[in-house]
Amino acid sequence: MVTTHIFVVDENTFPIHLEYMFAGTGAKEKEEHIGLLADIKRVRVGDNVIFYLQRVGEKEGGFFGLFKVKDHKPLVFKEPGGEYLFDELKKKLIYRTFIEPFQVYKRPVTEWEALDVLPEKSTDILWSLIYRKLRALRGCTQITLEEAERLIALIRNNNNGKTFTSKIGYSYDSEEGEIIEGYSKKYTGKIIGLDTIKFLVEKYNKQRAFEVELQAFFTENAGENIIKDITGDKNEIIWLGNEVYCGVGMQKIDVFTITESINQKLFRIIELKDEFVLPTVIFQIKKYVEWTKQHMKGSNNNNIQPFVIAKKIPELSTGKIKLGKFEATLSGKKETIFFKKIIDAFKEFNKKKLALPIRYFEYEIFDSKNPKIIFNEINY
Repeated sequence: MVTTHIFVVDENTFPIHLEYMFAGTGAKEKEEHIGLLADIKRVRVGDNVIFYLQRVGEKEGGFFGLFKVKDHKPLVFKEPGGEYLFDELKKKLIYRTFIEPFQVYKRPVTEWEALDVLPEKSTDILWSLIYRKLRALRGCTQITLEEAERLIALIRNNNNGKTFTSKIGYSYDSEEGEIIEGYSKKYTGKIIGLDTIKFLVEKYNKQRAFEVELQAFFTENAGENIIKDITGDKNEIIWLGNEVYCGVGMQKIDVFTITESINQKLFRIIELKDEFVLPTVIFQIKKYVEWTKQHMKGSNNNNIQPFVIAKKIPELSTGKIKLGKFEATLSGKKETIFFKKIIDAFKEFNKKKLALPIRYFEYEIFDSKNPKIIFNEINY
């Protein structure tokens, strides 16, 4: 199984994406936008790509597919200033990834058919896309495994199951509102790799909030050795999401992975903090667990694993220190009222058995010639 990503395009950008076979995201004025980078860093080789063509006047928007993320190094790259193809795109797409045809259908499924025609079961509603529209800020959005199955089926049915047989290149005919074939152009723009750790360390050194940078680090490195104890191994991850909206109140799960090994799924809710964790984090975790049970097929109390990832609480110190809203006297390793309140909150949550016991990791950031971040699990 793979993650399906929805990339937002318009009538100017869509044919360019198809002719040059890439997908991209970017912001109007910014040279860097770490939130958008975190989104696109989520893609993996072989993931599904569906384009959402925005509505224009009376012309209805629609979903076109199906493409795959192409094997390429770097997988996600930067086009400085979004300059290459800017005149054609009329939009600044800073971050890009290459794609290739998979099952390309001529016609879309309309936005009305996909989002407004209600299915028999409320659980079949494409909630991820509805939440995205409420915010209208995401150029690259993941949808759940079940949502992807339904959306792809809608596109397939709208085309009577018929795909293009050739893979010689594509474009978009705005008059007919259809993908057309026979267009293939060579991509000759700059391909610059991006390592998210540098953005993380820069913000950390400036003592500014860096939770978005931490999230980008996780989407880039999910499955790799440095955080595989948290995200799961890359060979086990069958779905990866970030900023996963879980309600019209716009609560968001920072990072979410589904792993599968020996036919056993584990739903990993990952809450990231760029500061010391507070006991109140359990209220967030509880909401996320309940949402997961309602919206993630196959999830239950025994296979939902919450993680809390936070800045390391000082150890082996003496004197008073301000930790969040608490002023604690440090007298030895983790022996503080502050730390006890956190652990008591975790234990209280665990006692209710709403999910598997919370796993708590602390990290340290080191700035050197080779900046790094180290994660340690706290066995409480």
